[in-house]
Amino acid sequence: MDKEQLQKTLADLHEELSAMDSIDGSSRALLQQLMGDIQEIISKSKPELDERANATAQLEAVAVKFKSEHPRLSMALSEIVDALGKLGI
Repeated sequence: MDKEQLQKTLADLHEELSAMDSIDGSSRALLQQLMGDIQEIISKSKPELDERANATAQLEAVAVKFKSEHPRLSMALSEIVDALGKLGI
């Protein structure tokens, strides 16, 4: 997955998140913050290692948290983590 595909996946995730009524406000805010962080990271030519590691760890934790309640959302988050890894982010 290249950066363009990752951007599309993030956009799709944002749309899906907007349409979901079953996510509590704090989880929704966390996801929106993480998506913003990822957008910022992939827009940089050389993001800092701490910045990348923190965002990836948070995404993985949220994916696990949502695995039983929101499997599609969890799967999308896992795909993003995988894509970030493949891009070296």
